[in-house]
Amino acid sequence: MAEVKKYTMAEVAQNKGKNGPLWIVYKDGVYDLTKYTAEHPGGVDSIVDEAGTDATKAFDESAHTPDAKVIMAKYKIGELVEEEKRYDANGKKKKKVVQAAPEGSSRSCMSVITCGLVG
Repeated sequence: MAEVKKYTMAEVAQNKGKNGPLWIVYKDGVYDLTKYTAEHPGGVDSIVDEAGTDATKAFDESAHTPDAKVIMAKYKIGELVEEEKRYDANGKKKKKVVQAAPEGSSRSCMSVITCGLVG
């Protein structure tokens, strides 16, 4: 099985379809929709508006047919690098992890607030 190509959001952002490739991100997958834009039933503009970005929200809020994800799968070229992924393996949004203060740290929430007010 071939290794999945990894991309950063910065690389995706460089491909906005202006005289070149048009890429989007959907649930951490990277898709090259350059050749699909003319076929898109919603028109070219709806894809161009999301070019170079994470289009997950826009895609999910649009009235796509059940076949839309099947069609889109043909254009998948890779995934985001692990550090930039926002979804788990099941396509569910990851919960943000809040870092706890290191053990032995003397700064409590109150001291942070107090320091912010005083300093």
